[in-house]
Amino acid sequence: MDLTVRNLRVRAHAKINLYLNVVGKRKDGYHNLETIFHSIGLHDDIILRKQETKNITVHCEHPGVPCDSRNLAYQAAQLLSNAVGGIGGIAIDIHKRIPVAAGLAGGSANAAAVLYGVNELFGLGLTQEILMHFGAQLGADVPFCLHGGAALGQGIGDQLTRLPALPDLPLLLLNPGIEISTAAIFKKLNFPLTTREKDSIIIRTYIEKGDLLSIGKNLYNLLEIPVFSKHPEIAALKTELSTQSGCCGALMSGSGATLFAIMHDPEAARQSESHFRNKVNFCETTVTSPVGVYIDG
Repeated sequence: MDLTVRNLRVRAHAKINLYLNVVGKRKDGYHNLETIFHSIGLHDDIILRKQETKNITVHCEHPGVPCDSRNLAYQAAQLLSNAVGGIGGIAIDIHKRIPVAAGLAGGSANAAAVLYGVNELFGLGLTQEILMHFGAQLGADVPFCLHGGAALGQGIGDQLTRLPALPDLPLLLLNPGIEISTAAIFKKLNFPLTTREKDSIIIRTYIEKGDLLSIGKNLYNLLEIPVFSKHPEIAALKTELSTQSGCCGALMSGSGATLFAIMHDPEAARQSESHFRNKVNFCETTVTSPVGVYIDG
């Protein structure tokens, strides 16, 4: 990276979970997971600029995004600055497309983009492994957002094993505008009563084969149980989504409330998008992505 460059645009890609199971509670209060992540084309744009001052500033027009030290993007810049002994001022401009608090790792993707972009902008020369180590200090999804593509996540989701990315898989995303508290959902889990309906090895095998129909049939997210119990309207929306022509399978991503459907082809995705367009707060077709962060231009 040319050290004279003063600004950088980074794409921060959202993720979905093709599989998510909670396998136990840790002593530190977090939960051990087994999940399969996949990056998707939906992304925020993060513009990073060097500033003459030593300050870190965040600007975002979305009312649900804090523009202070509560923002993970701010924390990512501060973490790198502290680690290397100060790198000067950084202005972070966030252009949101990913819905907020929606199970798509929007905030984590922004933090990953800042780690990646600041490393490039200031020529720090940090490896991806080091950046992912910093990312794990910010949130469980940040390492994957740096990793990108497809991966099996274990531990709190930060122990990653690469899987083959599914190229240009058509997806339809729906969000009913309900913000879900991840912490509250995890508190509702009752481990003695929890049984795993599907094993991750099944869907991993189909991902490795690129078997679209079998992937769709083996989607699984344990967190649907507590979320659907509290919000039956999300369950009803998933049922409606599942019955659309060309839908190979539907699932809630993360702790919700975003639902996604794997569609047979782009035309089926577009037709279903027109069906839901006026029924939900957010409705968009996209595809799977082989990357999590990407320098644009």
